[in-house]
Amino acid sequence: MDLKKIKTFMMVVDHKSFSTVAELLDITQPGVSKQIKNLEKTLGVPLVYRDSLEPTEAGRIVYRKGTEFISSWEELVEECRQFQGELSGQLRVGASSIPGTYFVPAILRNYLDNFPRMEIQLSIFESEEVVQQVLEGKLDIGYVGSQVSDSRLASQTVAKDKLLVIGPAGSEEAGSFHELKEHPFIFRSSRSGTWKAVIEGFRLWGHSVDELKCVSTVHNTEGAISMVEAGLGYTVVSDIAAKKAMKHGNISIVAELPVERTFYAICLANKEHNKAISPLMHGEGYLGWGFNT
Repeated sequence: MDLKKIKTFMMVVDHKSFSTVAELLDITQPGVSKQIKNLEKTLGVPLVYRDSLEPTEAGRIVYRKGTEFISSWEELVEECRQFQGELSGQLRVGASSIPGTYFVPAILRNYLDNFPRMEIQLSIFESEEVVQQVLEGKLDIGYVGSQVSDSRLASQTVAKDKLLVIGPAGSEEAGSFHELKEHPFIFRSSRSGTWKAVIEGFRLWGHSVDELKCVSTVHNTEGAISMVEAGLGYTVVSDIAAKKAMKHGNISIVAELPVERTFYAICLANKEHNKAISPLMHGEGYLGWGFNT
């Protein structure tokens, strides 16, 4: 089986566009179509509906088996590289916004100092998407802000932090939840690890985020902080992000939620001890980041 054709087919299913895949692979659109047709000819069944580019029933099986096949192939390639001596290759890393912005870059810098022939591809997503892409084998390792209970994954605590309610510069400290209810709030997406921790923090405080007045929902921490700086409302962010924003004097910390947040490194359980991944899963000094460390 031609690995290139399988990868091309999977990309078409993911992107629902021959032209996008052609651009990503730096080939012509007819070239993409030809690879799909040749794969269908080899297997003897159609794999995608040409009008929607959704996979057929056989296509879904090929996609699932292709994911497993590519993962096994990459593992084989990595094992063979280890016989060459120095670790080399590409590592696909995903992170949610807080770790991806505030401490994963430093972790990766240290990693590359030790393994200079490795290449890192870092992508930022919300926590749920990071988890899903690790499970699908699209990422080798992920950094997320919520605990994952899935037997297919290995996880390692990386950092701890607390959550702070912030308001525009000059905002007074809130003595109670009822004072916060009087202000407009910027929410995060329900897929955000930060927002899941926020929900838990308000629950421990004896209240619910549903009691707050939501004026906007944003998809990353920086966007939420920018809206607070512009005077549009209050929000809840990681202590790491709040302290950085405080340096510019554009926000004020008005309350602290009674919850400690933990960040995790995750990977497929069968890859935890892979020589390229293990240093990032079990790196020394992880808890030097964040709250109370």
